[in-house]
Amino acid sequence: MKYTEININKKLYGEEYMAYDWRETEREIHIYLKSQTHIGECPKCGVKSQNYHATCKRIIQSVPIRMKTTYLQITAYKYKCMNNECSQKVFMEKLSFAPARRIRTTELESIILALSIFMSNEGASKVLKLMGVKISGDTIKRIYDKIPLENDTDIEEVGIDEVAIRKGQKYATAIYDLNDHHLVALLDGKDADTLKEWLKNHTKIKTVARDRASAYAIAINEILPECMQVADRFHLIANLIGRMREIFKYELPNEILVKDGKILNVIPEKLKVLKTAPDSEELRKYHYDNEIPQDKDENPITYDRGLHVRSEQYRKQAESRKKNKN
Repeated sequence: MKYTEININKKLYGEEYMAYDWRETEREIHIYLKSQTHIGECPKCGVKSQNYHATCKRIIQSVPIRMKTTYLQITAYKYKCMNNECSQKVFMEKLSFAPARRIRTTELESIILALSIFMSNEGASKVLKLMGVKISGDTIKRIYDKIPLENDTDIEEVGIDEVAIRKGQKYATAIYDLNDHHLVALLDGKDADTLKEWLKNHTKIKTVARDRASAYAIAINEILPECMQVADRFHLIANLIGRMREIFKYELPNEILVKDGKILNVIPEKLKVLKTAPDSEELRKYHYDNEIPQDKDENPITYDRGLHVRSEQYRKQAESRKKNKN
């Protein structure tokens, strides 16, 4: 049987980079890549250049392999801009898997953000550490703080809800696009004044899905009186569940008795039946004896049911109290 060699490097990092070394320790993997491009595009003016300036090395953390922290050691090139009028004299070539000035690949940051949605930053940091990703809770916050918000003034359908930046202390108003559910704006506070200022610049909005907060309703009615307001899906389900609980509370009895697969209309009489009969063999094996206990001389043993005999100290205390009372 013949086997065909697969160039995994091209599938992972593209044809522009060549993997020339792999070093592995107990906890880390280092993959060495070298750029094979000989042309770059200026990020400011867009002019392409082949004027080589210098070589630089970038260390970028990638998606972990075999639960080990994986780093890409990349040898990339810098070029001189050929446009004399451009302020960017020297620029570095673009990496297809990591933006400029980033120390993590795009795929790794996507995994980090996806995990941090469902738990706190510190919790996500601990889980990612078990997977082989080195990142702190503060760094996770810095990553999603850099996510740009596309504030489209022509948007027509939005959802508005309050979110807790710090539960019980600081809140914000989140506005998202109802069509693709991406975040449009994140406003400070949860009052009507902040929302009013934002709505004044988005007068094309025709539909708003919101929660039951009266502050949002007042702001929308004042700035966009023709806008249709609907309850979002979460609160619709919450209202439905609340109504069903009320129905169950008043319509259904506290107890439902079932016997032989049928619901009983009356409470059956409880029969007092011993689980074990007095003359059964089950009790005999315990050798129960109700006779008066005897000592070794066959004299009956009697027990003092009165109070315990006080010590000399307790007796003196009792006499002292009696004397003081008299």
